[in-house]
Amino acid sequence: MNAFWRAVGFVVILVTGAAMLAALHIDAQRNFALAKERYIENSQAAARTTAKTVEDALRAVYENVRTLSYLPSVRNLDRHGTNLGDEGRATIQQIYNNLANNVSISEVYFLPLDFDPDRFDAVTGKLEEPILQFDQLIVNARARSDAAAAKSAKLDENALTRPAEEVETYEYQELAKQLAWLKANYPNSSAIDGLNVPIIGTKELITCDNTDFIHTGNDADRSGFILSVPVFGQDGSLRGSVSAIMLTSALRKLLPSSDYVIVNSGYGFESDQHKMSTALAADSRAFTAADPNLIYSEVIPLSLNDPRSAWRLWAGFPNSRYDSNMDALSVRQFELAGYVAVAVVTLLALACWYAIGRTMMMQTNAAETLERRVEERTAEIQHLATHDILTGLPNRGLLADTMDEALRSLRDGEKLAVHCVDLDRFKPVNDTLGHPIGDEVLGAVARRLKQQAGETAMVARTGGDEFVILQLLIDGDEEAGVLASRVIHALAGEFLIQGHKINIGSSIGIAVFPDDGQSSEILIRNADLALYKAKMEGRGTCRSFEPGMDARLQERRQLESELALGVTNEQFVVYYQPLHDAKTSKLTGFEALVRWNHPRLGLLPPAEFIPMAEETGVIDTLGEWIMQRACADAAKWPLPVKVAVNLSPAQFKQQGLPLQVAAALAASNLLPSRLELEITESVLLAHNENTINTLYSLRDLGISIAMDDFGTGYSSLSYLRSFPFNRIKIDRSFVSLMCESGESRAIVKAVAELGATLGMTTTAEGVETEDQFRLVRENGCTDVQGWLFGRPMPASELHTLFEQPELQDALTA
Repeated sequence: MNAFWRAVGFVVILVTGAAMLAALHIDAQRNFALAKERYIENSQAAARTTAKTVEDALRAVYENVRTLSYLPSVRNLDRHGTNLGDEGRATIQQIYNNLANNVSISEVYFLPLDFDPDRFDAVTGKLEEPILQFDQLIVNARARSDAAAAKSAKLDENALTRPAEEVETYEYQELAKQLAWLKANYPNSSAIDGLNVPIIGTKELITCDNTDFIHTGNDADRSGFILSVPVFGQDGSLRGSVSAIMLTSALRKLLPSSDYVIVNSGYGFESDQHKMSTALAADSRAFTAADPNLIYSEVIPLSLNDPRSAWRLWAGFPNSRYDSNMDALSVRQFELAGYVAVAVVTLLALACWYAIGRTMMMQTNAAETLERRVEERTAEIQHLATHDILTGLPNRGLLADTMDEALRSLRDGEKLAVHCVDLDRFKPVNDTLGHPIGDEVLGAVARRLKQQAGETAMVARTGGDEFVILQLLIDGDEEAGVLASRVIHALAGEFLIQGHKINIGSSIGIAVFPDDGQSSEILIRNADLALYKAKMEGRGTCRSFEPGMDARLQERRQLESELALGVTNEQFVVYYQPLHDAKTSKLTGFEALVRWNHPRLGLLPPAEFIPMAEETGVIDTLGEWIMQRACADAAKWPLPVKVAVNLSPAQFKQQGLPLQVAAALAASNLLPSRLELEITESVLLAHNENTINTLYSLRDLGISIAMDDFGTGYSSLSYLRSFPFNRIKIDRSFVSLMCESGESRAIVKAVAELGATLGMTTTAEGVETEDQFRLVRENGCTDVQGWLFGRPMPASELHTLFEQPELQDALTA
């Protein structure tokens, strides 16, 4: 394809895109026009509905006010409302209630023909007021009627007095003006056509403080206007007027929004001009005509029987309302989406046309480039297939191939050492600092291993934290031990990763060809057995393969599998060793000691299986079973003595340990005060908040906490300060030497005195002779435990201890 046809293709694509944009714009304009038409129709329907609501409310006001003017009781009412009867009062009350319940009416007055608010009224002793609201009128009439019935010489004027805050001075002036207009225009009813009684209005401010309205003309929250209707007597002469106050705030409630204004130009009334937004109200304060600047504006006449002035509803919706209308937004969004789609399609078409031309131009060198990349990728895949991605070391597959090749090429007398290297404390690094930090640690380990191995050895990574070193032994088997020692020393050093100081260490197992195996599989397996031996003996060391290791490993692995099965099949039994008071020799409790009744090996002590249970995680289930069994047995004892249960450090990693203890107490109905939990100092080594919180949660259950084997581990007074133990148990290693060693006696005495000072009981463990018993008692121990008082025994044999007499006499004689 030459340059001409490529240019023609670009022009065709651009012209097509432009035509699509033009068509989309024309369609969008048509949709905008339709959306605007729908919006105006909906706005007009809403305005008509609002106009009907306002019209109905105003008609109800007009009809009720006119009705009042025709009532005989109103027409004949004297100057102070004393001649109002019960029937007239009831009728007036009913009509007033109709007006008061209407959304627009605040007060209703009756004014006599000669009303003058500036004239002094001798009867009331103050300036004249209209005959008050009809509800006040009814109250006055009732008070006068009650006074007349009681033939009281003096009327209670408090019943007739209107509170000062209700005296509307400015309002009365407006009422007087309206009454004067009625006198001039309707002196009698001859000018009235049927029931078409005229109603006149005046804009009004309904507060006692009218200063703002008088000076500024601004409306207020309780503004409105006054409607006045003439009242004619039987002879057709004008007797006065009925006036009602229509509230602007109440009329506003008839309007759904500030887009509407109730207008009566004849009365000079606008319901809500200053409440509207500045932009909308700036040029529309009269609201007598539609606003051409708004998308929809209309003045709707309200059909009311008002001979003097017409009511109208002004409606006007701002352009922004239409702009935010969902219909208009949808059209605009569709138009923009169409523009974007056409632009994207056009650009894609241009890009595709360009790509096609470029592809055709590059066909000549594509094959060569592809071949080169295939070769590079093949080499990369081969490297990935034989090397560890993280460390770059050979992987297990390349290690096996290299070992097989090395074993075949060794000459007579040459030896090959296989080192299995395992990191000792790598898992906590991943758990606490995260896998990215752990990956960097593995990379640093690989670099140190390669540095120590040198040029004559190969380092490979075979697992998560497992490495293998192949070493050609030139000067004898001792070379393997030397390299292993260098590796252990190198990995024991501190690693600084992203600001973290990390110490891990390593253990190494060594197998040597041909002494420890003739194939790569056997050599690696035997080196792994030696590694397992090194880790069992304390880690941070190396061990060489020995023929008996395989059998011992198989035995241990079988025992591990049988341990989990033993918990499931309840092969464990709980033995109890008694504790006695050091002074009285009285039985004070028992320590629960678990035994494994192994079907093949017989009764095994805790030292044979508890460490294994902690390593395999079986200790959680086993510990819970021991707790339940000990509580259940103790609940059946005839004496309310304590039972002590040992807790493993591994159990403190459980979040629900306090719940397990509480469940065991509840299931056995054992009092919490009879349960004592023994922990070793290793539990407090972490000294973290979770451990302390767990201890306090256990104490809150009402049980006792004892520190077991005190003095054998990392004894620190800070442990006794961080948590208030109930008991300190002195390890048997100190008690056994008390007869021979003054230092042991001093230590026991110091611990006993410390316990007494801190309010803790002290128990001497391992008391086996009467001399030891005498010494621990003389040095202040409060309780004793040991073979002198009883060996651990099953629950079925404890009845002999409960039945035998006190041991005090026999032991203190």
